[in-house]
Amino acid sequence: MKPFLVKAKEEIAPGYVLLTLAGDLAPAQPGQFVMLRAWPAFDPLLARPFSIHDAAPGLLKILFQVRGRGTTLLAQKKPGDLIEVLGPLGRGFPVEENAPALLVAGGIGIAPFLFFAKRLLEVGRKVVLFYGARGEGDLLCLEEFESLNIPLKISTEDGSKGAKGLVTDLLQTYLSQDGKGIVYACGPMPMLSAVAEVARHFNTKAYVSLEAHMACGLGMCLGCTVARKEKGFLHVCSEGPVVPAEAVF
Repeated sequence: MKPFLVKAKEEIAPGYVLLTLAGDLAPAQPGQFVMLRAWPAFDPLLARPFSIHDAAPGLLKILFQVRGRGTTLLAQKKPGDLIEVLGPLGRGFPVEENAPALLVAGGIGIAPFLFFAKRLLEVGRKVVLFYGARGEGDLLCLEEFESLNIPLKISTEDGSKGAKGLVTDLLQTYLSQDGKGIVYACGPMPMLSAVAEVARHFNTKAYVSLEAHMACGLGMCLGCTVARKEKGFLHVCSEGPVVPAEAVF
């Protein structure tokens, strides 16, 4: 792990923190992740995995929700503090496609998509963002995507912003109206399963970014296993986190 310097910390919404770190990160692909340790001792014992929200030479951004002890300690860091970083790790989103990219995010699943959207636009891909959350307060980074002129299709479960309902409803409507593209999804496992079902119904290629508890992030501990659709298991840290939807659903 390498030490990175905290350059900035911002609570962009209640319970959601954006960290900007400075350090020597190898070239990363959108959809990859890093392991972070923000505490000097072994409490908590393990580092924590986070999607790469954005990256540039010498700069790394991490967007996360404060949920437990590890993320609470991470959220307490201030500019000038050091955080240990391992990465980039895993397999990211495939960029070398020609069809429009349909990004489907649920809640904090928006985290890897800003980096991905920028890369897609660089190679001339059309991008549409489908974003669902519990309520308006859980919708993050909308201004950043709007500044990239990316069409946004928003849903909230309570109807406080956008369409009332689930983000998969928006995706289904889009595809039923002859919308074309390749689906890339990140969010809770039930949402990913529903996205995979919608994509399969419309014969649309889909990739999902899986989330799992990790100990090492390197494929050695075998702790982040997810059942394959056919047989056996895949390891999210080394074979993912991004995998074809049909591999697991």
